[in-house]
Amino acid sequence: MDFEFSSDTLMLRDMLRRFVQKEARPLEMKYFTAGVLAPEEKARLHRSIEQMGLWGLTAPEQFGGGGLDLVNCCVIQEELGQTFIPVEIGEVTPLLFSCTGEQVSGYLEPALAGERRAILAAREPGSCRPDNWTTHASVVEGGPSSGFRLNGNKVIGVQPDPADFFIVIANGHEQRFTAFLIDGDHPGLEVSANGEFTLALRDCEVGKEAVLGEPGGAFGLGVQEAPRAWIQTGARTVGIVQRLMEMAVEYARDWESLGAPLAIRPAIQRMIAEISVELESSRWLVYHAAWLADKGETDETRFQAAQVRLATAEMLKRAVDRVTMIYAGPGPSTQIEPQRLIRSVVPMDALELTLENARAAISTQVLGLQNLGGDS
Repeated sequence: MDFEFSSDTLMLRDMLRRFVQKEARPLEMKYFTAGVLAPEEKARLHRSIEQMGLWGLTAPEQFGGGGLDLVNCCVIQEELGQTFIPVEIGEVTPLLFSCTGEQVSGYLEPALAGERRAILAAREPGSCRPDNWTTHASVVEGGPSSGFRLNGNKVIGVQPDPADFFIVIANGHEQRFTAFLIDGDHPGLEVSANGEFTLALRDCEVGKEAVLGEPGGAFGLGVQEAPRAWIQTGARTVGIVQRLMEMAVEYARDWESLGAPLAIRPAIQRMIAEISVELESSRWLVYHAAWLADKGETDETRFQAAQVRLATAEMLKRAVDRVTMIYAGPGPSTQIEPQRLIRSVVPMDALELTLENARAAISTQVLGLQNLGGDS
């Protein structure tokens, strides 16, 4: 067994590490305060990624991406996870791989090229569970060939740019969900900000060409590509927790309580040790899953990917709790407070749904529920 990265992978990791330290992290306090990057800052980061030859590398080759192997994709994600600046590298949601016809040139290709950004509009205010979603797509008069009318509210998490487009998940006929591709300037759309960005759809009419995949088939989109995305998300989470631990270590060393550094207190030491062990365990789980996928172990990939989702999401929750306790609440004004940092990267309600889905996928396979006729 070989547990070492190749020399090319190590060069990739070191190059990204320098980029994060020198170009991304200096923008963090400003981004943390404003919530957005200035256009010139986004352009500068984009140029740097292109100059390093990284743009589009993580996207599958059959869809116009670089087709980089999954181990190296995870290295990229882990390093970029160590800054909460949203560095774009030309990756797209697997849902877009279901584009057909003019959708390919209008949405998929511009997204891969970085000309347009796809914003997923699925979860709703107060709920990330589909059972509670009320956004509805009704068929306009004239039948399905005429189009659909959408009404409802969606949480989108980011402030859209003029060129962005939305992938809206809406409930339709027989309580089946359909995905729609809708341009950001389409009539009937309005974005508002009140703690989080919300997309309001008011009698938003779209044609049948806006349907991504098949009507009622939203939750079947990107199924084949999803495990790779889950593993990469796990790698990104490992990077986030690595950063959280570094913040906690620095704070514990520098901050004094009752005349002594926090770092000498046994409770602080225990929490740092627990974060470190869980971090290393999750890191190995991520790269083992990526290695199996690169070997072509397709039967194992989905199961391994579900394990990665569960382990890394649980690790993130516990790390946030521990780092918050180390900080004893919000940090000083010159520092980035851990809870707000994580909320800006991973909505906690979405994290809970991820955990639930991962547990179900793992238990179904371990217990052999498919063979017993149980629900999956």
